[in-house]
Amino acid sequence: LKHRNKKLKFSSYFRLNFQFYNINLLYIMIEKNDKIQPVKMSPLIIIGMHRSGTTLLSKILEDSGVFMGVKKEVNNESVFFLKINDWIMRQFNASWDQPYNMNFLDNKTIDLIKKAIIPSLKDIRSIEFLGLKNYFKYKDIRRLDIPWGWKDPRTTFTLDIWLKIFPEARILHIYRNPIDVAESLRKREEELDLIFKMTSIKKIKEYLLKGKVGYISSIRVRHIREGVFLWKEYVEKSFSYDKVTKNILHIKYEDLLNNPKSQLEKIFDFIEIPYVDKDISMAINTFRIDRKYAFTKDNFLVSIYHEIKDWPIMKKLGYDNIPC
Repeated sequence: LKHRNKKLKFSSYFRLNFQFYNINLLYIMIEKNDKIQPVKMSPLIIIGMHRSGTTLLSKILEDSGVFMGVKKEVNNESVFFLKINDWIMRQFNASWDQPYNMNFLDNKTIDLIKKAIIPSLKDIRSIEFLGLKNYFKYKDIRRLDIPWGWKDPRTTFTLDIWLKIFPEARILHIYRNPIDVAESLRKREEELDLIFKMTSIKKIKEYLLKGKVGYISSIRVRHIREGVFLWKEYVEKSFSYDKVTKNILHIKYEDLLNNPKSQLEKIFDFIEIPYVDKDISMAINTFRIDRKYAFTKDNFLVSIYHEIKDWPIMKKLGYDNIPC
């Protein structure tokens, strides 16, 4: 039995190493024959605060033929770009709900991060975005010759880096009133609390006091006022890109619900993708008009609104005079 176990261990070890050898050999062969410079079809990048309509917008684009990646999580975020954005933020002790440190990136740091992430756009990791078929066809995300892009709210704070790689990218920024955003985030945290399960791995982490157990997704957004402050960080950062690129369109979520046809036409014209009225009608059917200014039905949320309605950013975006 002891001899058999040894054989099994050796066999598993050999198979594992053989697989790695094959993968690395394949990668070397691709790199060796990779003499063609990337042909850029600039991406469409959706940014904005979480719970602001980024998912809705990404699904509209996807239904209209924009390739948004093969592997996406529940909110239609590209897993590939989400992982990279998360890694970037962790380098600066930042996260999606604590993004403040990302405001201090300088050109030297941006160049370092750019060099670090470029290999992932052309090696086997890119299969997570491209899929196997597209990987063998293009061998590099930058060679995509079809309309493509991604959605991940974290990109709001990593866009300076992505614009170094894709300088002609078209940016779609969608924003929504802060009270509905903060309340939606708070409710999501409550839902995540209910489904939290203590697994064996989490128990080991807890015992060793190592790594993140994940008791809570975000302790900050459990508090409605903190959700509002986070909204302010995201929205102000998004508008700051007006100084960086001319290829950015700002979309008000409530305007999209109020005048979907004209807003969608504006979006499609901006991204230069042909559309037909049927596409727009199908998209409109997915809209939920009841989500517009939902907070006005709750007295506590209305009181929070009155605390912030005179902020300069609220006046700039036309949120200073919401009937409630």
